Amino acid sequence: MDLELIEKLDQLTKIFNNSEEVKKLQKLKKEIYANENLKEKMHLLNKEKNNIYSEEYLRLKKEILSIDSVREFKKIENDLFLLSLSINKKLQSLIDEKGCHHENN
Repeated sequence: MDLELIEKLDQLTKIFNNSEEVKKLQKLKKEIYANENLKEKMHLLNKEKNNIYSEEYLRLKKEILSIDSVREFKKIENDLFLLSLSINKKLQSLIDEKGCHHENN
């Protein structure tokens, strides 16, 4: 990858990391992990992960996703994931276009 592309990617990463969405996501994550009741539900849900069709799993998942901070976190997380996929796709097309290749030497 040429130096200009690396610099642009570094700039994009800094913009992404300093975005309001990422800051909001970090704030929500702290709120979620500070909630002992929610942490307990998430722990119980994780114990049920091998039985995702059980009533207990479905009940816990519904309870967890009914919490506003969790729903907002999941929405922002999903939006950022889709944005990163789009960025990766564009980056890959730029790399392919410039004929850059990763060598294993």
